[in-house]
Amino acid sequence: MPDPVRLRDRCAIAGIGLSRFGKLPGTSTMGFTLEAAKRAIDDCGVERDAIDGVLVLMPAIMGEQHGWASRVAAFLGITPALCSTMDMGGATAIGMVQSAVMAIEAGFCTTVLCAFACQNSPQGVIPMLFGSPYAVPYGDIGAITFMGHVARRQMHEHGITSRQYGHIAVTWRKHASTNPLAQKREPITLEDHQRSKMINDPLRLLDCCLVTDGGGAIIVTSGERARDLRQKPALIAGLGQVHSSEVIRPRDDGRGGGSEAADGAYRMAGCTAADIDVVQLYDGFTPLVMHELVAYGFAGWEDVGAFVESGALDVGGRLPANTAGGLLSEGHLSGFGHVAEAVRQVRGTSACQVPDVELSMVTGYGGAPHEPPPTVAYTVAILHA
Repeated sequence: MPDPVRLRDRCAIAGIGLSRFGKLPGTSTMGFTLEAAKRAIDDCGVERDAIDGVLVLMPAIMGEQHGWASRVAAFLGITPALCSTMDMGGATAIGMVQSAVMAIEAGFCTTVLCAFACQNSPQGVIPMLFGSPYAVPYGDIGAITFMGHVARRQMHEHGITSRQYGHIAVTWRKHASTNPLAQKREPITLEDHQRSKMINDPLRLLDCCLVTDGGGAIIVTSGERARDLRQKPALIAGLGQVHSSEVIRPRDDGRGGGSEAADGAYRMAGCTAADIDVVQLYDGFTPLVMHELVAYGFAGWEDVGAFVESGALDVGGRLPANTAGGLLSEGHLSGFGHVAEAVRQVRGTSACQVPDVELSMVTGYGGAPHEPPPTVAYTVAILHA
């Protein structure tokens, strides 16, 4: 098996760009994609014609749209040597970074644009019903009901409480209050969380991610080339990815799915979970954050609830997390906002900056855990200056 350690620090994220985002009818998915891509290109100062790879996440509600990435490239005036439309749901942003590193190392590309956007209310497009034929008759459809099951299992098996979930939502909102672009900036209390509307028992409104129109983009290139561009590069120290069928084949190691992705990233970076200075956890729902804290080695099931309650996830705590507000408060850009914040922490330019960051970790979660057969994709990246 090839040794991924040799790839450590050979590539970097040189540019990041987020489009306008929020509830923004009137701009198409393509429009948001191009806006984010242009901002990423401008951010790093790379010449447009130097971009020879384009990876784009397929918008989930677009229906069958062959060659989506190629059309993004055409609108940007790029003629790429490598072009691919990718889809691992919320794991795709980091999966793209990993694919870009492989393409650069293989010599197929020198500079790769990774991009995504979504418009939740496109005119003329009828959203398709999705879900398992075994669950749809019972109304068990989509991510919210799936995560309701996850939460119930955590509560039953590990004693996790709704108030502990609330600590996550309150911390993220505290961080988002410093982010001028966040969709939700108003501080909330634990009591606000407990009073928020029940969406899918035991999940409350403030346990759930936001609905967001908008896009994001990343420029990946060699570490050497990145040093000659406009911004301080975020060198890619570690990468990991795994695709799990844990929903139907539960693990018995106590950590749960995703641990292989984290362990691979730690090995490549030459570090452990204890060395991470700041992390952006994929946070579609608060129970997912609990799952990731255990799977990635930051806590065990016996103490993760107390870990969250202790303030460990605050800036100044043991593991500052989701410093831009995450999917729960900043906005749902399918992980691109998380990657952008991980890069800002390395650059030292975050509105909620953690002091003396050496290792900045970011995670992704996707696949189709609520589709037959259920699969889950995990991706992890570790960045440093």
